[in-house]
Amino acid sequence: MGEDALGELEKPTRNKLVEQKMQDGEFGEEGAGLEAVAAGGLFTLFVDEKGTVWSCGTNDDAALGRVTTNVPNPEKEGEFLDIDTLTSQPFPLDSLVKDEFRTVRIAAGDSISAAISSHGDLRVWGSFRSVEGLLGFSGNEKHQFEPKEILKLPSKPGDVEKFTSVVAGNNHLVVLTTHGNVYTWGAGEQGQLGRKVLERRKIHGTTPEKIVLGNRTHKAVVIGAGNYTSFAVDEHGDVWGWGLNNMGQTGTGFSNASSDSEVGLPKKVLGLSKSELSGHEKVVEIAGGEHHTIFLTSAGRVYACGRSNGGQLGLPDDHPAFKDREVPDMVAQPTLVPFPDDDDPVVHISAGIHNNLAITRDGALYTWGTGPQSELGAGPESQVDQPKMDRQEGGRFLGLRCRLVWRTTYYCITPQESTCVKGEEHLGFCCVLFTGLYRHRIVVAVRASRDGTIASRLRSAFLLLFSTVSSFV
Repeated sequence: MGEDALGELEKPTRNKLVEQKMQDGEFGEEGAGLEAVAAGGLFTLFVDEKGTVWSCGTNDDAALGRVTTNVPNPEKEGEFLDIDTLTSQPFPLDSLVKDEFRTVRIAAGDSISAAISSHGDLRVWGSFRSVEGLLGFSGNEKHQFEPKEILKLPSKPGDVEKFTSVVAGNNHLVVLTTHGNVYTWGAGEQGQLGRKVLERRKIHGTTPEKIVLGNRTHKAVVIGAGNYTSFAVDEHGDVWGWGLNNMGQTGTGFSNASSDSEVGLPKKVLGLSKSELSGHEKVVEIAGGEHHTIFLTSAGRVYACGRSNGGQLGLPDDHPAFKDREVPDMVAQPTLVPFPDDDDPVVHISAGIHNNLAITRDGALYTWGTGPQSELGAGPESQVDQPKMDRQEGGRFLGLRCRLVWRTTYYCITPQESTCVKGEEHLGFCCVLFTGLYRHRIVVAVRASRDGTIASRLRSAFLLLFSTVSSFV
């Protein structure tokens, strides 16, 4: 989707190149497709069913994770492969393939990228940029063209700490570990690192450091990020936010610009703690844009805060949150977003600069916000103030997540038996995305098959599984 100037599309459309690679079996067995997609500043990352990362787009700052200049042509000695072909089309990251790095999580910023493996290992590549320009990758390194291990976690015999989740802002990364620890690094000029970074020592921000959510006893179970913001949910269900808050996008409140435009240390987000919701409901996913943030709860409800002058919050014009505001064009406290169908809860959210997407349990895709370059996928409409269903032909969207309590590494719902089994990373048409253990818990994302009937059966099995184990979580 995008402005129709360079062949972009107004409505979501199948990618012909990807379809051909699926037919050719380049993503696994014949017909195998993609498990995950992450959109960066001017590049895109994909993960196929083998766990291989593919990338395409601009590589000026090493965002693709592979070298694209002066690459020898293996078929013609003395010649080099065309750089335009190497950047405009997806190619696998061979260095990860050689290391047998089975990717299950990816994140993409402006020119920084990261991946987590099925074994909980982390690799990072690209570079960070500050307000003045290129900041670098880490220390004296300006660019890192191939994936690199940048952070080694402390481990004890019988107690190995691994990475479970990674998210990216424009120029910062946030990672979560199996022990509930949160690490941040990158550009910290707007407070998005949750720690003090001296202006004359900005490069120190590119070194990963652990941050504290209020006090050291709080352990995180969920992380999220906006362009210049970071978030975490602790084991008690409290939500924490920090970073740029000039439009109330951290959800921590806003009284005046001099004191609240930047939140330098993690601060509790208003109205979204487990006790402030329904007592058993909690935030399970967070996504942010440039000046707004959306939060998804375990009950399938979406809350939003931040800038509101372009439909970013999905609220009607007569919503009470807009009345008697001290600061126009913003809502500083997360507010419930109304959806057309209350019986079809949201299961996944994502955010662009000024726009949002949401997928429901029944496979509906909703979009809202501002999309002058067709980011909304809503045809000629450039602004949608409230969630609007993007009608699709020939299928539906499906996003599933569940939490399991058994201490193991992989769980999968098989299409053949529609049951939860332990063992393989990939069974039949169902893919499991490992996000790690925390206090005997493992978070699993399940991607259903391309077959609609199997997808329906998988969702039914998932709902049965979730109702069975949720009381233990």
